[in-house]
Amino acid sequence: MNKYKKIAVIIVCIFMIMNIWTTLLLKDQVKNLQNEIGRMHSNFSNEINHTNRSIYDMQNKLLDKIEKGESLLTSFETEVEYKNEQLEVTVKIVPKEKRADEIIFLTIGDEKKEAVSINSSDYTATFVFKLPQQIITTVSFESLTGIRQEVLPEKNIEKLLALGYESSWDAENTPPIKETEILTLVVYAQDEKSSSLLEGIPTPTIVIRDNYTDIEIGRKEMQPTETKATFRNEELGAITFNAELSEYGKKEGAYAIWIELKTKGGISYSGEIAHFSNEINQGYSAGSGTGELYPKWE
Repeated sequence: MNKYKKIAVIIVCIFMIMNIWTTLLLKDQVKNLQNEIGRMHSNFSNEINHTNRSIYDMQNKLLDKIEKGESLLTSFETEVEYKNEQLEVTVKIVPKEKRADEIIFLTIGDEKKEAVSINSSDYTATFVFKLPQQIITTVSFESLTGIRQEVLPEKNIEKLLALGYESSWDAENTPPIKETEILTLVVYAQDEKSSSLLEGIPTPTIVIRDNYTDIEIGRKEMQPTETKATFRNEELGAITFNAELSEYGKKEGAYAIWIELKTKGGISYSGEIAHFSNEINQGYSAGSGTGELYPKWE
């Protein structure tokens, strides 16, 4: 009997060791997944920052050329406005010299237009594009004897079309609702020239993802509600939404809350706006904040 007990104890110990080893292995894999997700999010932010820096550097280089007298232009200006679900781009240049036999053309993408002068010094052309469209303008001085060209810095439309957001958690503890977790989201345009982005009241969808595996565990449409608090750029207008998420707050683990939103004009946005966790020995906690949502082009 003692022999069988010893064998049983040994088998139990082996299973316990295997269980501990498997748990440690899984924890290591989960940690690797978390690190990979963090790297992906960080890389996306770095790409946006790199693009902004590149555009800024290009603009500085051209301004430096103008100051040194190496440019064909005395000055330039590119204005972009989002209206009627399209981009309206107006480019104005002041040539350093325009020869009598030259015609000035401005080209963006596949569209080329003759620049019109009102006061004999400024030359302007206006373009209308559907999204997405990269805004890089080529200035051409064309004559029978040849062409002189200069490329203007790219105009960053990502910043123009970015939406600001503020998220917050509200706990309803008054009858008939008790201990209800409600996530409130305020979304607004950040530039007067893109204030029509939210016309038509889009319907955002909450997407809940497991922090450890990045697997989606649920989604829920947010509902429009009345704006109660002040926020940045309030004069540009805003839309407030909320969603009741109590059913997910009871789940054990740590979760990120993402938003998916598509405007009437067809521009899609997504990003993490809040989080919550319900860990053993740590209890329940939730976080929210402010930030920006950038367009996601298909």
